[in-house]
Amino acid sequence: MRENSKKNMIAEESPKTRKAREKLKRQMDAYEKKITPQALEKKTIEIHRWIARHASNRIVLRSKTISLFDENQNAADLSEKVSSLAEQLKSQLTVFTANC
Repeated sequence: MRENSKKNMIAEESPKTRKAREKLKRQMDAYEKKITPQALEKKTIEIHRWIARHASNRIVLRSKTISLFDENQNAADLSEKVSSLAEQLKSQLTVFTANC
């Protein structure tokens, strides 16, 4: 077969897959019907109230600038699992280089 005809051949959808796809489509349609301008306005008011209610817990950060990517200036500490994996790799590399 030619390359183009192979790409155009798609396996027929199984009944189980079709049923699952239709169920997901119904769920998505139901969610989309719930998203209305009134619902968005209501949620906006709820968020503003939550922020106001928790205002006493807020911390003022005027002296510090925050950016999404700070070039790892404030990187998180390594977890124990990552540290142990690093040690494991280090020991394996040492054994490997000693054997070579």
